Amino acid sequence: MGWLKLVELKSFRLKDGVLVQGLPGIGLVGKIAVDYIISELKLEKVAELYSDGLLLPIGNAGVLIDNKAVIKVPRYEFYLYSGSRDILFLTGDVQPVSWAQYEVANAVLDFFQERGGVEVVAVCGTTAGEEGVKEVYFAACSPEICEWLKGLGFKPSEGGTITGACGLLPALAALRGLKAYALMGTTHRPEPDPEASREIVKALNKIFEVQVSLENLNRMIEEIKKRQEEFKKFAELIAKETRRTPSYYV
Repeated sequence: MGWLKLVELKSFRLKDGVLVQGLPGIGLVGKIAVDYIISELKLEKVAELYSDGLLLPIGNAGVLIDNKAVIKVPRYEFYLYSGSRDILFLTGDVQPVSWAQYEVANAVLDFFQERGGVEVVAVCGTTAGEEGVKEVYFAACSPEICEWLKGLGFKPSEGGTITGACGLLPALAALRGLKAYALMGTTHRPEPDPEASREIVKALNKIFEVQVSLENLNRMIEEIKKRQEEFKKFAELIAKETRRTPSYYV
């Protein structure tokens, strides 16, 4: 067993509790979606989890430094939404390394169940589907949940694997008898994909009636598109000028 520390910042009890996990992964799809919801709803942080399995993205032990020069140990952070159902949103700086995945996931589930949790949702990205088409795929831990999600208009995964916490957390939750599944936004690029994240936010709005406004996310997406178009035009101009330059030196 490695080192693990869970700090509860505020005592709470969940009503028909749901855990929604969004961590770094392909296109940062799940993390952007969960962080956006936390920001839009101004949710309160209620707990933090630290582990020697939460290493820096390059695989080294160390700390993060924010833009104000404040040191931050890699961690999981839990934020509470109170509504007709209470939702615990889990975000983090990194995913656990492979040898710590089970330990960290089980610590999360222990904490969640002890406070009344009954349903686990992991959100992330997937390369499934047609390029340029933004959809939400699912993988669930029972045929009944698959039929329910299909009825909501989401697409079933056609097989394969889900690496890391997005697959493992719901799988371990199901072994405990919890309702569990993963929602995956389609992305076909390694860089952050807020358009895919938007589909995840819409999916969570639909399932849990959270009613998160998409206005600021739409604005972010349009700004990114604008900058990409400007960069494309600049790159084309540079390429054009380069072709005009003689291939010899004076």
